[in-house]
Amino acid sequence: MKANDDERLRRLRELYEESGAPCRYQRVAEALEVSIRQGVFRPGDALPTQRALAARLNVTTGTATHGYAEAAKRGLVTGVTGRGSFVSAAGSDVDVMPPPAPLPPATAWPDGRDRAPVSFNEESSDGHCRNLGFIAPFENLNPSLHDALCRMMTRMDARAMAELQSYHRPAGMERHREAGALWARRYGVPVSGRDLLVCAGSQHALMTLLTTLCTPGDRLAVETLSYPLLRQLSWRLRLPLVPIRTDACGMLPDALENACRSGGVKAVYLMPSCRNPTLTRMPESRRKELVEVCRRHDVLIIEDDVYALAINAQPAPPFAELAPERTCFVAATSEILGGGLRVAYLCPPQHTLEELERTISYTISMVPPLMAELAAQWITDGTAERTLMAKREEAAARNALARNILDGFPLMSRNSGFFCWLHLPEAWTGRKIASEARKRGVIVAEGEHFQMGHSTAEHGVRLALGGVSSREELARALGIIREILES
Repeated sequence: MKANDDERLRRLRELYEESGAPCRYQRVAEALEVSIRQGVFRPGDALPTQRALAARLNVTTGTATHGYAEAAKRGLVTGVTGRGSFVSAAGSDVDVMPPPAPLPPATAWPDGRDRAPVSFNEESSDGHCRNLGFIAPFENLNPSLHDALCRMMTRMDARAMAELQSYHRPAGMERHREAGALWARRYGVPVSGRDLLVCAGSQHALMTLLTTLCTPGDRLAVETLSYPLLRQLSWRLRLPLVPIRTDACGMLPDALENACRSGGVKAVYLMPSCRNPTLTRMPESRRKELVEVCRRHDVLIIEDDVYALAINAQPAPPFAELAPERTCFVAATSEILGGGLRVAYLCPPQHTLEELERTISYTISMVPPLMAELAAQWITDGTAERTLMAKREEAAARNALARNILDGFPLMSRNSGFFCWLHLPEAWTGRKIASEARKRGVIVAEGEHFQMGHSTAEHGVRLALGGVSSREELARALGIIREILES
């Protein structure tokens, strides 16, 4: 039986008093979080007014307001103008928790048995659910791990293989770093092997940067819609996010300037060539304007251009070339070589290398050398480049399919990107579309999931093109989206 409002407020008071958070507003947010986790409040429930909460907790209304704002940053509550605050509806952890991984249908087990294809589709009430929520870039086109291991055993003697079982310096083995430099240059970053670190994927690289170069309380500037994992990391590391307004070219330099003038902005996070989720591409002129702002205020630039290689377009110079003294570039491999290959190359300013390497040693000791060896082999023997071309070709076909099926709707699409962004009319929200689509067996990523802080939500959904096993399945899923929009 659901507790009445008075009992809920009483429970919130107990949780507030039990909280060990250092500030009162953080204790308010923590009490709200625990109460939601315990089921005192459920998704969609109206929360007490800030005045009522302040009176019960014996705090100022300003503290209660600040506590609600902190809870909103954590994705717990949503404010509706004129109506109050509500517990956020549970959303899928797109970009954070992947669906079950597929197996390439044309691959055999080592004993010769063919293995049946496994799709990304989750079970639903009709037995078939098509996942367009998680970006899984055509995993069936990943290079063969079996073939790679066979080649490795052929070219390496027993001593060299045994070397992969030993401890090495946290930055990575020399040949692995040299391969990383080749891969970083593919992104347009002029770097040598001695100037980078081997990380266990781009998320690990990002975590290494934030824990090393930022301290609790530092502010992190982000675009209004951005990588959802960043919101989770910033909350856990106590790095407040500062949403910066954007236009069709990306982050606005004047808006970043104003945020920096208010103080405390330590770093800015950017995905300049293909922003997740809107595919915005930042031109060279905008990049140079942002560099000038960051130089004036001594702000670090974190450049996470994970989807840049998927876009078959004339590249703009990376921030790592425009401002190497303050840019940390992350060169990812997983989108091309496979999600299970957790290898990325972190290219930071030279004066930070030693400290960042020390953080790697304190956390994971080093990236498993076997994984780094596989990535290096695929990069140096041309497999990575061939796989990239194959994925671009498949992505181009699926983007064309999406543009055809959703013709007449405001769809943002690239020639060869891994996802599309569908703008929605004001009458629709991303969550509403996502809810209707799920009922019909299609998972999409609602725009609200990418919202940073109290920024105004853009009405839209992201449609990942590689999470279904075939173009036919993608066409069915996109047809369902069209039916929902037309209804």
